[in-house]
Amino acid sequence: MSADLESILIPVKRLDQAKLRLSQRLAPPDRRRLGLAMLADVLRATDKWTHRLIVTSDQDAEAVGLAFGCALVADPGEGLNAAVAAGTEAATAAGTTTLLVLPSDVPMVSPDDVNYLFSCSEEVVVAPSGDGGTNALLRRPPQALTPSFGPGSAERHRRSATSAGLSCRTVEMSSLVLDIDHYEDLVTLGGLANLRESVRLARELLG
Repeated sequence: MSADLESILIPVKRLDQAKLRLSQRLAPPDRRRLGLAMLADVLRATDKWTHRLIVTSDQDAEAVGLAFGCALVADPGEGLNAAVAAGTEAATAAGTTTLLVLPSDVPMVSPDDVNYLFSCSEEVVVAPSGDGGTNALLRRPPQALTPSFGPGSAERHRRSATSAGLSCRTVEMSSLVLDIDHYEDLVTLGGLANLRESVRLARELLG
C-alpha cells in the first residue's frame, strides 16, 4: 500500500428523494436520469484516482459506482453528514491519508480541479458552493475534522478547522460553485458549451 493514499468520497442520496426542488419541473424518472448522469460525470472526472468510495443506498447509483470501479459503503440513512462519516470511517480503515469529499451533483468538476485540491498542503481545504455550502472538503488526515455539510457549511468548516488548530485554505473554483438544485441551475448547465453527459441531458430535459 502506498504511504500516501489519496481517496475520493462521493455521497449519493437515494435518487427518488433527491432534487425535490426540481419536482415541479421534472418528473421522478427524469430527476433520476439527471442524478445518474451527474454522478457519471463526476466519476469520469475522477477516474485516475484508483480509490473512490460511494456512500449510497440507491441501487442504480451503486451500479454506476461499480461500473466505474468504486468501493461501495452503505448509507446509514441519517442524512448527509452521517453518510460522510460512514465513508470517512471506511476510507480510514483502507489506509487513506488524504480524503476528498465531492458531492455527486457537481458535474463540471475536472481532473485538473481535483489535482489542484490534492496538491494543497493544508490539512483542510474547502471549496464553497454558490450559496455558502461546501462542494468539496479535503481533510488530511480524513478524521481531522468532523463533517458539517449543509447551509452555511463552508464557514463552519473553516471555523472548525481554525478552532482545532488545523491549517485551512478556501478555494473558489467556478466548476464547483455550480451544483444542480434549482431549475435555474439546470438552465445554466444546459447552456454550457460542453458535451458532458449531464449537459446533453439538461438540454434534452429543457426541450
